[in-house]
Amino acid sequence: MFAITGPGDTDRLLEQLDEEERLLSKRRARLHKRIEFARGVGAADGSPATSEQLEALDEQEKELSKARNELQARIRELRSEHDKQG
Repeated sequence: MFAITGPGDTDRLLEQLDEEERLLSKRRARLHKRIEFARGVGAADGSPATSEQLEALDEQEKELSKARNELQARIRELRSEHDKQG
């Protein structure tokens, strides 16, 4: 974990967390496209493999969304603390 010893450290940590959030958001957007594609293919052929793939993709999306939400909460918390300090 990153130790915060001064305002500059908080700024750097926030930049790092913002970048991580952007990357998670991009991954989530790509995953949504894959889910939409799998749903389209599954509707077209009713394949059990597609159904299993869709379940796995949905689970990945839930985990990714949870991680993203936790990261966004951490960013909000740090910004709030940073704003209070000056």
